[in-house]
Amino acid sequence: MTRTLARSPRVRLAGLDLTRAAALWCILTFHFNLNIQTACPGTPAIGFVNYANGSLGHIGVSLFFVLSGASLMVRYEAECPLRPYLIRRAAALYPMFWVGWGALFLYGDLLHRNLDRSIPLWRLIWSFLALDGYLNALAPNFYKIGEWFLGCILLLYLLFPLLRRAMRSRPGLTLAGLAVFHMLWTFFYPGRLEIEHHVLSRVLEFALGMGLALWRPRMPRWAPWLGAGLAALVLFVPLPGPRMLNLPVLGTGLCLALWAAGDRIAAAPLLAGLQRLATLSYPLYLVHHVTLTILFVPRLTGRVLGPGAVWGVYLLYLLIASGAALALRAVTGGLLRLAGAIRKNGRA
Repeated sequence: MTRTLARSPRVRLAGLDLTRAAALWCILTFHFNLNIQTACPGTPAIGFVNYANGSLGHIGVSLFFVLSGASLMVRYEAECPLRPYLIRRAAALYPMFWVGWGALFLYGDLLHRNLDRSIPLWRLIWSFLALDGYLNALAPNFYKIGEWFLGCILLLYLLFPLLRRAMRSRPGLTLAGLAVFHMLWTFFYPGRLEIEHHVLSRVLEFALGMGLALWRPRMPRWAPWLGAGLAALVLFVPLPGPRMLNLPVLGTGLCLALWAAGDRIAAAPLLAGLQRLATLSYPLYLVHHVTLTILFVPRLTGRVLGPGAVWGVYLLYLLIASGAALALRAVTGGLLRLAGAIRKNGRA
């Protein structure tokens, strides 16, 4: 009898949490290296900057798209009532974004009078919708945090109910159609955004993550090894053709391998640590870049950091960014509780 990956909900969450931690490390470390090496030429990198077909940032982003599709499918495979789904997604993303964006807008644009008056005020709507980073390259707006990725994942969340229906009824046909579309889209890309930032460039990775969630209980034991092998091929062997063609292979292969590795974690402290990091991943994603650009880059520009110094700065950056993420989460939670209390008193 073919052995399958474990089905335990606890293990499933541990596997996803491990994948999320790996993706988060890639993004945080990539932005650290990019900003510090630009400000301090000659400074050595933390980990690595590039692989055979791209950068550490490409790895993290692809992992996040595959992970997002898998996480949603794990949660909503059985049923996905549209209104509760949309409310839950909005509640998970918008309050923390609004608090973080509002604090930066108040501090920088209003208190320090850095408001760019050449930008029409109506474009504040893009910030309200958390699409400002996604659209900033097309129409300058009041973007502060979240980058292009947040807007892209929000649009994918809107597509999820439709993709879920297709994946549950005809998963193989759906993925085959998306793969053909992905190749045509890549070779004949018509958009003005960078191709890697366009939501339609990321649908395949998102859907492949959904497929992993559907097929994972029936996957043979060797499947994660196949995923690791395919990921290693993209990581270490320069491949012909556009990078967008191999990113889905990289993200899906790594997600499958890391998910299976998470299944084997038994140490309670490690499981608890991964779970705590998972709950902090979204606010940490929101604040890490602005932490670098406001606190570190201005103070380090022009210096050359040795290996010991750059590791010290890196660890301090992780510490401060984590503290900022905890503060953002705490303030948002406090404001939500206050709003709930006010609403409750208003009904009394």
